[in-house]
Amino acid sequence: MGRLIQAAVIGCGRMGAFTSESVRRYSPAAWLPLSHSEAIAAHPSLQLAGLCDPHAETLARAQAEYDVAQGFAGHRELLAAVQPKLVGIATRTVGRTEIIQDCAAAGVQALHIEKPLCNSVAELNALSRLADEHGLFITYGAIRRFLPVFQQAKAIADSGDLGDLLEMRFSMGARTLYWTHPHTVDLALYLAGDRRLTNVSARLAHVERSAPFVIESDPVIEAAVLWFDDGVACHIGRAPGNEAELAFTRGRISIKADGRVLVVAAYRDDDPYLHESKVAVPDADGPTGTLAPVSQLVACLQGDAAAIAANAVVRSDIFGGQCALFALVQSHLDDGRATAPGAVDPAMTILAATDGRYA
Repeated sequence: MGRLIQAAVIGCGRMGAFTSESVRRYSPAAWLPLSHSEAIAAHPSLQLAGLCDPHAETLARAQAEYDVAQGFAGHRELLAAVQPKLVGIATRTVGRTEIIQDCAAAGVQALHIEKPLCNSVAELNALSRLADEHGLFITYGAIRRFLPVFQQAKAIADSGDLGDLLEMRFSMGARTLYWTHPHTVDLALYLAGDRRLTNVSARLAHVERSAPFVIESDPVIEAAVLWFDDGVACHIGRAPGNEAELAFTRGRISIKADGRVLVVAAYRDDDPYLHESKVAVPDADGPTGTLAPVSQLVACLQGDAAAIAANAVVRSDIFGGQCALFALVQSHLDDGRATAPGAVDPAMTILAATDGRYA
């Protein structure tokens, strides 16, 4: 085996190093390993060589958990000492743009970044330029697109067996824009495939502003629609269940409980009613959880052309999805008017604080 790729994690909280017990107990197995450190430590081509967290107790606990000698309170000290090529960033969103910029300046080539990406349109534009200039490979904490059940649902959708896609419906509960709906938007873009997002409209709750386009709170989506260029609509509501449903001209696909169950409904013979059947999801024959996107990053670093092409799509959807989140707020501020992702006010900023904590 050649020299291991040096890797590091910045932010050693729940997503950085310590997956919650609730996730371990209830999530489908394909969601694990979920934390950045677990995923990096599990990859045979990576060495988790450094960890960073400003809280000494958290950092020490993470170093002990993953047997990592080098721990740092500041990310710049970590980048200078470890010189990693791959970094997981699991900090709060505020300040994350600066960390990404420092990583690129230090020679990091691949980043797995927690969602959402950033807080403002200005930051998004700066990061988009940065990614192009440095040729960064990027994956994101919205990982459903890497999980077998969602990939199987997309394969069935793309097969054409159920006819043309008409609409998607996501039921994620009454959840907030920055905590939950980066997942929703990313899944919509993944399932939409080559379709282009043209407009969004939204009605939000808990929108607290300190300036016309500065949102201090993390708004709750009451209802939202993403419109694609062929007329496909993606509806986001407040119904519970963490479920996704795709409706076609001749049937329906339902992904229940974050992937515990996959159901396909289709017509049979001349029966006018749909018949439901559970679809067995085969065990993953590759990496699962956060290890899946991290593995794509490693393959990119190793020059795998297919992985590089796939990551170009992922990266485009990450930036497009963040733009869509801003557009959802813009639409709400404009009384629900349909808003193109490119028509967001350049001053738009979402700090997304809840009880004093940022998303």
